[in-house]
Amino acid sequence: MSKRKIILDSDPGIDDAVAIAVLLKECKERLKLFLSSYGNTSLDNTTRNAENILSLLGADIPIVRGSSRPSPGNGTYTNASYIHGGDGIGGMQSSEIFNNLPVKKAIEGDYLKIVYEAIVEEETVDYIAIGPLTNLSELTKRFPDVVERINHVAIMGGGIGCGNITEFAEFNFYCDAESADNVLSSLPKITLTPLNVTTQVAFSLTDIAKIGEVGTNAAAFMEAILTSNYHQCIAYGDSGSTMHDSTAILAYLYPELFKFVPCGIRVNCEKERYGECTVEKEGNNVQLVTETNPKRLLEIISKAVRS
Repeated sequence: MSKRKIILDSDPGIDDAVAIAVLLKECKERLKLFLSSYGNTSLDNTTRNAENILSLLGADIPIVRGSSRPSPGNGTYTNASYIHGGDGIGGMQSSEIFNNLPVKKAIEGDYLKIVYEAIVEEETVDYIAIGPLTNLSELTKRFPDVVERINHVAIMGGGIGCGNITEFAEFNFYCDAESADNVLSSLPKITLTPLNVTTQVAFSLTDIAKIGEVGTNAAAFMEAILTSNYHQCIAYGDSGSTMHDSTAILAYLYPELFKFVPCGIRVNCEKERYGECTVEKEGNNVQLVTETNPKRLLEIISKAVRS
């Protein structure tokens, strides 16, 4: 496994919260900083959620407050409160679980400059994006040399012939298709984990109850948000509490558990099919995840969350 430092770009989000736990369990020492984004809920909420979740999980990692909306002129953003609740974490933002925690407040200011300088300090980094791709796209446009400094980008997003916000588009890419298209066409080494695979990795209520049996505040929090998410996902037509973001994290950490197809990916920015992904066989900068073992992934995720 690489020792390279990681920038985590996320919009917590219930499945984001679980993905954070997985990443901390597997390689906490590699996390350079956490960059928040609008997405599942507002930037105010995602940033506060990041502060609380990282504190609850005992992670002293710098948090940088990122983009609050799609890049100018892009997208028609709407949040995902129908899955994650209005606060992004199933109504748990005001929970007593977070009382008296030593919360580390996010850094505000010129977030692109802050992130760029953090990357330069490391010379090269890996970048994990499990929310909209606005932050990363704007970073590459303002500091073009950052493309050579990002060794590997791992993305949860897109769907090949499917969507979850429209029949064509997955939520993260639909938030800002122009930024998604820019990232996927300009970064040299990308692992893309789409809906086609992530929807197969879902917790049942029995799985979730086992997490709560641990008895810690963190486990109680995870049980509460996953239970809320389970019912919302079932109502939306999924098979359980769907672990989109954790699946992408594990595709990055444990590629041997997945099958990939090398290709190029373009994202449609036209109104009628906004956010739709097209596979370009002549490309080779994207490793598109096509298969995995859902049972094995759920075991790893559950172990991380229970710990």
